[in-house]
Amino acid sequence: MSVLKRPSRRTAIAALITGGLLAGALTVIAASPYGDARPAAAAVQPQQDATQQQDTIVAGEQLQLAETGAKTVAIKTAAAKAGTSQQVCAAADSRWVRVRFKELSLTGKDTVTVTGSAGGSYTLKATNWQGKAFYTRAFQGNCVTVKPSFSSAASSYRVDAYQAGIAATVIVAAAGDICGSACNQTRPLVESMNPVAVITAGDNAYESGTLSEYNNSYNPQWGVFKSKTYPSAGNHEYQTSGAKGYFDYFNGVGQNTGRAGERGKGYYSYDVGDWHFVALNSNVAKTASSAQVQWLRADLAASTKPCTAAYWHHSRFAAGNYSDNTSVQPFFQALYDYKADLVVSGHDHNYIRFAPSKPDGTKDAVNGVRQLLIGTGGRALYGAGGTTKATIEKKDYSTFGVGKLTLTATGYTAAFVPVAGRTFTDSVQGTCHPK
Repeated sequence: MSVLKRPSRRTAIAALITGGLLAGALTVIAASPYGDARPAAAAVQPQQDATQQQDTIVAGEQLQLAETGAKTVAIKTAAAKAGTSQQVCAAADSRWVRVRFKELSLTGKDTVTVTGSAGGSYTLKATNWQGKAFYTRAFQGNCVTVKPSFSSAASSYRVDAYQAGIAATVIVAAAGDICGSACNQTRPLVESMNPVAVITAGDNAYESGTLSEYNNSYNPQWGVFKSKTYPSAGNHEYQTSGAKGYFDYFNGVGQNTGRAGERGKGYYSYDVGDWHFVALNSNVAKTASSAQVQWLRADLAASTKPCTAAYWHHSRFAAGNYSDNTSVQPFFQALYDYKADLVVSGHDHNYIRFAPSKPDGTKDAVNGVRQLLIGTGGRALYGAGGTTKATIEKKDYSTFGVGKLTLTATGYTAAFVPVAGRTFTDSVQGTCHPK
């Protein structure tokens, strides 16, 4: 066994994954807490570096936001074909590892199975992110084994990075209907949460979502979270043609793609810890046969994560100034079909926690999707009045506040945090549906 010493580096690194093209061959890659790479099967010098975590939406890559304190490590690799099993090991104190597939090309029923050294296994199929770089879910232990089962010479894969860590939770802040006159009151709530990501459920900058309103109203307050914000658009954004101000602010003036997704679409997905997040656009075509809903179904089928959340502006269920909105039922139906767990929405300026539901509002404690209506980010609040077919578990019509989502690989705690001086709070726990 050869040992490469790099005592000046304290970031755990991994060795070059390669070799072993004979059936049943295994290349073991181990990394010590002191940066010593120990290739245990192939006499190959490691060529790798710790990388900065990406935080923007990029074509051809599924964005992965990691848990606080996690290490992201790049590995120089060669494409692996039939018979090439690989083991990737992080620092010995790592409690979990997730690997990044730079390439995954599977033909027919060919598969690749990833297994954690201390538990957990997932089999990748041809439906999982073909042609797109992505991270798997996390696996217990400090090592994972990647094992292909190929019958076609056309199938291959390439692993080029991993994330590893100790912390098992991530925090996401959520609200819609934001600036408004009171977003200076909700900003400190987000700051105190110190979330990995901030999601907005639309109507972020009043009155019409112009670039000027974003720069002068939204940016001095919630703009401090711009580098970790993954927005969705509301109807007020579309009071400016094509939501131009919204896309110019989040993507950059004249830029076609960026934090808000592609102009003209405004829907996209990314991953936070072991959760798959989907931002949808309830202001453009959303029928069951629309491009957006067809994309949503393909996106949900491709995800490897054990938990799923989605968000958009117009609430499927509401009981304030508005009532239930059936136009977004195709969103809810797709999410229900793929066993999603949470939906965050806005539009009605109040807070309502609904019981897990079927798309028609029928309570479903086994497979239902829970909707959190959090239209309390800073715009004037609405009172009660609308009607809903869904089951309301908790509601409030008079408190500005922000949702705090504490997420693990198996479930969530969703809390409503009020602005200073208000007393209404809420909290609920849930377990992710088997997928």
